[in-house]
Order: sequence, then C-alpha cells, then structure tokens
Amino acid sequence: MEKPIVYNNVKKYRILRDMTQQELADKALVHRQTIVSIENKSYTPSIAVAYAISIALEKDIKEVFYIKEGGVTQ
Repeated sequence: MEKPIVYNNVKKYRILRDMTQQELADKALVHRQTIVSIENKSYTPSIAVAYAISIALEKDIKEVFYIKEGGVTQ
C-alpha cells in the first residue's frame, strides 16, 4: 500500500498570525524544533500534534494539513 504525502501550510498561517516558531510551539505544547521540522517538510506530525497546531493557529486542520490528489510515495 502506498503512503500518502502530507503537505502543510503551517508557516503560511503562522506568519499571517504574526507568530514566531517559539510562540506557536508554546501554544501547541511542542518543541520549537518540531515546528521547524514541520515547516521544512522533514517531519509529518501525529494527528494529535497536527490538531494542536491547528487549534493554536485558529484554523481547521484541513486548512493546515492536507494530502494532494495522487500525492503518495512508492
């Protein structure tokens, strides 16, 4: 089975809210490095972390994290 590629708009919404990575990390109760890794697309968060980040950004989780049509790894 192919694994879906999860994309995100974390940096976009963080900047629109005029938040630093540390401020977002504090609100989502994660380490700043977690935010850095997500924004650099080198880490796909668990559903719990994705949900916490979405709440901190005051956005629906589907706006922050999404899977493009046909976006899967082999």
